[in-house]
Amino acid sequence: MKTSFTALILLLLFTGCDIQAFAVKATARTTARASIALESHWDYELATSTMPGSIIQFEGMLTIVPEDEVILLTLMRAYVGYTYAVVEDLAEIAEVEGDYETAQYQRDRARYLYQRAKDLGRYLISLKKGGMEEAMAEGVEGFEAWLEKNFKKEKDAELLLWAGYAWGNWINASKDDMTAVADLPYVEALVKHSLKLDETYFNGAAYMMLAMITVNGMNPDLDLAEEYFKRSIEISGGGNLLTVVNMGRFYAVKRNDRALFIELMRQVLETRDGIPSARFTNQVAKRRAARYITQIDEFFLPEIEDDFGGEDEWNADGGMDSVEGAASEGDAPSEEKSE
Repeated sequence: MKTSFTALILLLLFTGCDIQAFAVKATARTTARASIALESHWDYELATSTMPGSIIQFEGMLTIVPEDEVILLTLMRAYVGYTYAVVEDLAEIAEVEGDYETAQYQRDRARYLYQRAKDLGRYLISLKKGGMEEAMAEGVEGFEAWLEKNFKKEKDAELLLWAGYAWGNWINASKDDMTAVADLPYVEALVKHSLKLDETYFNGAAYMMLAMITVNGMNPDLDLAEEYFKRSIEISGGGNLLTVVNMGRFYAVKRNDRALFIELMRQVLETRDGIPSARFTNQVAKRRAARYITQIDEFFLPEIEDDFGGEDEWNADGGMDSVEGAASEGDAPSEEKSE
């Protein structure tokens, strides 16, 4: 008995690091599975308050097992989710309030946090399949061929989409850096390959990502962007409101379609819940829709009928302004005065 006990102690001493790594991996997997509860939570403040702690926890785990795929993927997703839902939200709020110093501070934070997510994603892809950098050196076509050869399983859609999200959002936060912007075709290749493997993953989010890339490009193809947005909405049955709010904010604005913008923002605000798996992102969408609807006159030129013909115009407060009434009070010059 004594000999067996001594052998056990020696085994624990010599395999201590392995046991620690095993424990960390087990904890990471349990925590990652439990994180699904966040996606279905309905309270924005409560859900977002847990995010920084989760990021720090997984960063600590990563120092112990730096090549663990579950930890890398979960941490990348956590950075993307926190930065989009919280940091960019704070930046937008500060801009609306005219606090441009705070807005720039939050924009800078977003860029660095997305960079961390991007680096984690590229590192994880390289861990799974070697040769990524060499493939990129061959140009977009070489990179696409490399993806086609090495990522063939439906489950690979998750990694490729989130890596694309992280990388793409970093580029969006680094618009003044032409070196960063030059990477956009590689992001598009990642997202398109993810879509090819599983177009329904994460409520059709790959289509939304492609729509955002298309509508915000140098020469936007608005018809193609519309197709992407509509397909994403179709896959989720209209239950993923983040796609709807982004279609309004970017596609409708680029089309200069004020009526569509109002329709889409109201759809977001009036939808009670959407789909359970998207409750949290739907709360993010509702916050943005409520803010964007107050900014409508910043996004669109005021609608003015010929000769102030009395058309009613919807205002940012949800009321109706009579242009005819404004003209009758002397706000517009009369023909008599112009003579």
